Amino acid sequence: NDANVCTDDGTCNGTGTCQVVGFNANPCQDGNACTAGDTCATGTCVGGAPLDCDDHNLCTTDSCDPALGCVHTAARSCDDGNVCTTDSCDPATGDCTMAPNTAACEDGNPCTAHDTCADGACHGGPPLACDDGNACTTDSCDPAVGCVHAANTLACDDGNVCTSDSCDPATGCVHTANAAACDDGNMCTTADTCSNGTCVGGPPLVCPTGAPAAVVEADTSVTSDKRTTNFGTSKLLNADAGPAVQRTFLRVRVAGVGTRQVTGAHLLLQVAKVTNAQSVSGGRIHPITDCGWNERTMTWSTQPAIDGPVLATAGAVAQGRMVDFDVSSAIHGDGVYCFALDTLSTDSVIYNSHEATAGKPEVAVTAACPCAPGPTTTTTATTPTTSTTTTTTLPAATAAVGTVVADTYVQSDLPTTNFGTKPTLFVDNGVATNPGTTGVQRTFLRVSVSGVGARPVAAAHLKLQVANATNANSVTGGSIHRITNCSWSETTMTWNTQPAIDGPALATLGAVAIGQLADFDVTSAIPGDGTYCFAIDTVSTDSALYNSREGTGTRPALALQVLP
Repeated sequence: NDANVCTDDGTCNGTGTCQVVGFNANPCQDGNACTAGDTCATGTCVGGAPLDCDDHNLCTTDSCDPALGCVHTAARSCDDGNVCTTDSCDPATGDCTMAPNTAACEDGNPCTAHDTCADGACHGGPPLACDDGNACTTDSCDPAVGCVHAANTLACDDGNVCTSDSCDPATGCVHTANAAACDDGNMCTTADTCSNGTCVGGPPLVCPTGAPAAVVEADTSVTSDKRTTNFGTSKLLNADAGPAVQRTFLRVRVAGVGTRQVTGAHLLLQVAKVTNAQSVSGGRIHPITDCGWNERTMTWSTQPAIDGPVLATAGAVAQGRMVDFDVSSAIHGDGVYCFALDTLSTDSVIYNSHEATAGKPEVAVTAACPCAPGPTTTTTATTPTTSTTTTTTLPAATAAVGTVVADTYVQSDLPTTNFGTKPTLFVDNGVATNPGTTGVQRTFLRVSVSGVGARPVAAAHLKLQVANATNANSVTGGSIHRITNCSWSETTMTWNTQPAIDGPALATLGAVAIGQLADFDVTSAIPGDGTYCFAIDTVSTDSALYNSREGTGTRPALALQVLP
C-alpha cells in the first residue's frame, strides 16, 4: 500500500516494489480548507469548488484561510469608549447602536460612592461616609484625595462646666475635673464651685433687708410744632395726638432690689391742676430701649424711638387724680429703665413733672426674696431720699429658675469656624469686604427654665451685658427671635451648620452703650418649664458685642417672674 488514496495498489514485484494496479476517482482532501468536493484524478487529489464563506452578516468581513477555513472578522468597531453605553452592530444594515445602560461606573470623584450610569453618562452616587467614629477628628472629604480626618479640640464638650474637655485623636474625648466657678441651677445658693466634676451649691442666698429705692430721675415732653424746643425744665408733662403731637419721656432708676425678685412695679403720675389738664384718655405707656437722652437737651427732632409695646393704657382722667401705669413687665431688678407716654386722643392730658412743687411722678416697686417666705418691700419715691415702706408675707413657693446653658455666634466669611469658647458674642450685618473681619454675625442662645410648674409666667427677660471692649457699643442692640431648632452644640456650630432663624422678632433694641445691661423681652416665647432657643441678628453694620457665658464680665442671664 503506497498510502495514496487516489491509487489502487497491487502486489509487490520481484524487486520489493509495490506495483500500482491503477487510478481511481475517490473523494479526497487536497489539504486546502478553502475548497470543497475534492476528488482524485490520475492518482492525484484535485481541489473542488471554492468554499462559500458568506455569513450574510454586514457587520463582518468574510474570508477563507487555507489552513483554517472560513474566517469572519468585524467590519468596523462600534466601541465608543463609554462604559455607560452598550455598543453593537446591526447585522442587517451594518450600522452601530450605542444604547445607554445602568452599569456601575466611576465618576472620578473619590467623595462619591456607588456611582452608576444613567442616560449614557456616569452619575455620582451618595456621598462617601467619612465618619471615623472619633469625636476628636473633624471628618470631611477632599475631591482630590477622598476622606480626610483632621484632629480637633472642638467636639468634646460634655456640657459640664466642672470638667475641662479636650481631644486625643488616638483615644477620643478626655474630661478632667476642675474647680471652676459654676451654677448649680439653684438660685438660692451663691458662690457655687466644682468638686469632683460636679457643681456644688455654696452658701445660702441672703436677700437684702433694706428697702429698695425707686425714683423718676428725669422727665420731659416734646411737641411736633416746636421741633427744636426743649421742655426739660417745665413743671408739666404733655401727651396729645394732634394737631401738634406731644409725647412725654421718663427715666426711672431702681436700686437696692439685689437678689430679690421684683413682683410689681407701678409708675404713678398726677394729673395737673391746670386748665384743660383732664382728658378722655390718660394715654398709654411704653418701655423704650434708648436711655441715653438728656431731659435738658431733648427736642422733638432728637427724641428716642418708641420701640416697645404698650404696657398700660389709662381711661378718662380728672384734674388732681393720681394715674397708675402698671410697668411690672418692664422692671426686673436694679437698673435704669426708660418709658414713653403717648396717646391716640386729640384731647390732651397734662401731668405734673418732677420739677413741680407737688404731685411729682412716683415709682412703686414691690420685691420679694425668691428662696424663702419673707417680707415684700414696697418703695415709692419722688427723690432718692424720700420713700415709704410697707410689708406683707408671701406663701412659700418653689423658685422659678432660668439659666443660659449655651451660647455662641457664627460669621459668614468664616463659614467653617466655631466660636463656642469665645468670651464675646457678636451681632453684625457687615459685608465681607475684608474676609475674616467684617462678615455677617449672628448670636445663638439656649436657655433652660425650671420650677415654674403650673404657675403662669408673668415676665421673662434675657439680659446681655455689652462687653467692655473697643467698639462694643452700637446704634442698635439687635433683634431677638425664638427659633425651633434646639439641637445645636455651641462648640461645633458654624455658619454652614447654623439653625434656621424661623421665628419673628420678639424685641428690637435701640442704641446700647459699653457696660449696659441690654434687656430683651422674651415673655411671649417662654410659657413655662422647658428648653428654649433664641437667635439675635441685626440690620445694622454697626456691630454690637456682648459678654458670653465664657466671658469674665456679667454673663447672659434669664430673669423670670411668675404669678402665684
